[in-house]
Amino acid sequence: MSTPTLIGVTAFRGRYTARYIQFGEDPEVLVPLLRRIWTESFGRDTDAMAAALLARDWWFLAVNPKPRRWDRQPPVPGLGYPAVTENDTIRQGSLREALDGFVEWLYLLHIEQRRLVVYEATVHGRWLRHSAHHLDPVEELFVTAPALDEGGPGMTVCTVCGAVDEIDHVKVPSMAGYGYDTATSCTRCGSSVATDPMVGDHVTRKPWPPHGPTTGDATGEAR
Repeated sequence: MSTPTLIGVTAFRGRYTARYIQFGEDPEVLVPLLRRIWTESFGRDTDAMAAALLARDWWFLAVNPKPRRWDRQPPVPGLGYPAVTENDTIRQGSLREALDGFVEWLYLLHIEQRRLVVYEATVHGRWLRHSAHHLDPVEELFVTAPALDEGGPGMTVCTVCGAVDEIDHVKVPSMAGYGYDTATSCTRCGSSVATDPMVGDHVTRKPWPPHGPTTGDATGEAR
């Protein structure tokens, strides 16, 4: 089933530059695929990956696309199948733009931060931030793990201390004039990630396990 998607890079004050993917995917599928493409096809060179994605529109992305006899253009090694359309042009847009319901997902690369932010189209005709992901998953602070009970909701796990579903989340309209400022913190270890639409993510990892007092500190005696 076709899932019209945009993929591109961020620009100044909530603007973006993107290309069209006819058969896109939801984040559970496309984020791991983009991580593989970044690692295996571009050697973690985010600039090169962004330039290749913006070079053309796409039918769909794939790490190892194979030539097919019905393709009008050969596949791009390590990236996917290019689309042949009458309107093969780069799209310039804004996160504040009104949507017509044609596109379902928007994936934007923050090149300097090696981060991918996902937006979903909503019934209100606007982009709504869905999730943010580091291209290198080791840099993730909070991850979603499968539920213990089949069919149950996923669990949010802190990658510092291992706490499960022990987080506080605050979201307020941003002083940038668009989007939201957010702060998500682990109530167990205090590690946190703060975001705003202009600067992006700021991750704070607290020491774990916490440093205990020295013997002198614990007894009140100088050593």
